[in-house]
Amino acid sequence: MQNENWNRVYDRYAEASVNIDIKRIVRVLASRWYWVLGSLVLALAGCFVFLQISNSRYVSSVLLSYSEKQTELDELNQLLETDAAASQKYLTERYVIISEEVVNGAVKKLNYPFTFYSESTFRTEDIYPYQPFTAQIVSYEASEYGFGVFQIQKNGIITYKTEKPEDEVNEELKFDLSKDTLIAVKGLSFKVNSVARLTQDYIFSYNDPNQIRRMLSSLIYVNEAERNMSILNVSFSHSNRRFTQDFLQKLIESYQEYNLQQKKLSSNLTINFIREQTQIYADALRKASSELEVYKQRQSVPNLQASMSDVMGQMTQFETQKNTLEIQKAYIDLLEQSLNNRFEPVNIGSIGLDNTTDGVLVGLVQNLNKLILDRKNFIVGKNLSVNNPVVKAADDEIERIREQILSNIRVQKEKNESTLRIINQNLTLLKKRIDALPSVERELGYLQNDRDVNEKIYLLLINKEIEASIIKAGMLPSFTVLTRTNAYKVAPRAVVILSFSVLLGLIVGLGSIFLVRYLNNKFVDISEIGKNGKTTLLGVIQRYPDEIRNNEKDLHYFLDNRSLFSESVNGIRTNLSFLTEIKENRGRLLMVTSEVAGEGKSFVTINLAISLTKVDKKVLIVVSDLRRSRLHRFFNNNNKIGLSNYLAGKIDDYQKVVQHSAIDKLDYIPAGPVPFNPAELIQQSRFDAMLDECLQQYDFVIVDTAPIGLVSDNIPLLRKSDLVLFVIRWLYSSKEAPLLAQQMTDELELKQVGIIINDFYKDNLYASVSTPSYASKGYGYKYSYDYYGKSNNYYSDSGTTKRSLWRKIKGWFRPKS
Repeated sequence: MQNENWNRVYDRYAEASVNIDIKRIVRVLASRWYWVLGSLVLALAGCFVFLQISNSRYVSSVLLSYSEKQTELDELNQLLETDAAASQKYLTERYVIISEEVVNGAVKKLNYPFTFYSESTFRTEDIYPYQPFTAQIVSYEASEYGFGVFQIQKNGIITYKTEKPEDEVNEELKFDLSKDTLIAVKGLSFKVNSVARLTQDYIFSYNDPNQIRRMLSSLIYVNEAERNMSILNVSFSHSNRRFTQDFLQKLIESYQEYNLQQKKLSSNLTINFIREQTQIYADALRKASSELEVYKQRQSVPNLQASMSDVMGQMTQFETQKNTLEIQKAYIDLLEQSLNNRFEPVNIGSIGLDNTTDGVLVGLVQNLNKLILDRKNFIVGKNLSVNNPVVKAADDEIERIREQILSNIRVQKEKNESTLRIINQNLTLLKKRIDALPSVERELGYLQNDRDVNEKIYLLLINKEIEASIIKAGMLPSFTVLTRTNAYKVAPRAVVILSFSVLLGLIVGLGSIFLVRYLNNKFVDISEIGKNGKTTLLGVIQRYPDEIRNNEKDLHYFLDNRSLFSESVNGIRTNLSFLTEIKENRGRLLMVTSEVAGEGKSFVTINLAISLTKVDKKVLIVVSDLRRSRLHRFFNNNNKIGLSNYLAGKIDDYQKVVQHSAIDKLDYIPAGPVPFNPAELIQQSRFDAMLDECLQQYDFVIVDTAPIGLVSDNIPLLRKSDLVLFVIRWLYSSKEAPLLAQQMTDELELKQVGIIINDFYKDNLYASVSTPSYASKGYGYKYSYDYYGKSNNYYSDSGTTKRSLWRKIKGWFRPKS
């Protein structure tokens, strides 16, 4: 059962969707083409204004490729950094690029103390790199400066103005460059060096170093070009194309200098250490050489014998080894001190002077550096907090490796101490052999040995300093610039904005058409009439083509009119003969009513009456709307005597209130003065008797009643009528008006109600968008909006048919026969 109901619903909607007619939709949209055109014009105007007032936005970007090896001499440097550590280190560089030191360096390279602007009708534009003048800052105090606005005029006058709160005094100053080139305001003074030829006025402001740095830093964007690749994309956005390109170029240059400076810290540490040791041994060598020469000259001794030279050579070798171990000990002490920075990589260029340092210690330092960089990647790259389990685990591992390094350092120190003890023992044995020699030769041997040891250590240190200097000189930045810093425009994108404006205009224009249709609560659907078998569409009265003056002249216009309007009224007259029974010696009683006032009851009553007189029918119009009657104005009647006088008993004979009109066979009874009890008067038997007598004398008696939707005065009369005419005004009455006619028919048990559509005019805006499956039912016909909306020239005086512009255009391309 449920499936059957669903199938029924689906079939209904499927049928409705099939009935949608594209041509009808186009017709609806074409009816308000000027709405769409107006929306497009407004949208394009808005687009033009937006493009004029909005500042352009440019972006310049570069790709930086990071690599752990930038020179062939890196193998000599022996940096304690693994490949994995180097591959993750670049992620922290994004914060280095936007750091205060790097950005300040770029600003200094630009030499950008002032920003100059030109003012136009719609916007203020940065004119960089053009400068109306060059200047040198003499002094600046940020705490005193008011951050006002300068203006330089074509005549060389510079004005300065600040805007401060009401409780503070604004500063307004003027300076003439022809008299003085020193511009001094509170907190700032600068000297103008040269002035360009000025063709217009410019405004400019001083770039406070801190403010300009913060502003420029906020416009720098650094992100990974590709995930897990050591490539960063650095971009900068600004409203000036040239400035965008120049600043990014200076930023990369400043970053390169900073990067090199940081890389050279390790080499500088090594070189400074070697220079300190070199200076010590240089002094010792000079002293030993001097003492040796003085001793030789004083004692006048020859050179050492061969045997003595052999002993002294061995002693010199042991002394050299001893001093080398002392230097290694100093390096190890330096490494131990660097471990105090818990979460910073250990950056020592070389632990020993002979490049044969302990491999275990080197490996531990490499692992420590990798863990420290991993931890930085967790915090900076992945935004993990220090309390995160992953970070805490890394901290524990770092502490464990640090303890292993310290333990290894202790082992290394113990090994060096053991080696020193052995060397000292050998030196003691050699000294004993030397002590057995004569005093002169012994003293000469000691002096010669001391000089030789210092000379060897000195030469070793000189070689190491040269080696470290070569490494430092061969260092390159840790990144390579892959692309050029070309700026391109990103906003406003004229094509995109124009396309969006056109789309918006179409949406607003077309949407307003459907919105008006959706929000319309007035009657437009003729097909709704006649679905109830007791209500019938009697006809549709076309809109009257001329102006209605509400006087007797209108009667003659109605009578002589031969337009489509007149024929639509005649069509209703024809249908009346089918809907009302012809009774012998008695006329037909028609009641004209509507839902509310203003729907044209009186207008329909008069025109229908005039149409009946054209076929030789004698017609009487009775105005029973005793509250707000207007029909008497068409007859130039003052409405002082009428139906209310007769029903109130002030006039005995109703013939005294019957008035003759200017139209032959058309009489009328006006409403008369407004009584205090109109409902009671209408419902008197006296009124019924009067109508019966009138029906004996007239072919049609048409009663113009009060609106049934507002008052109930004439409800009893409706049951006695031969036909009730219910007037619905096109695009004025509510869309539920046909329902009121059906309700009135059912509740009052009326025989039949004929509905008349008044003031109809074709407006495709409210046409149906689907092929009608049901049309309103008239007498013997079915009518729809399309039927009444058809336009032709049958009732016009001219004999030619007016063709539309589209038909004319198609005719131009149609081949002639």
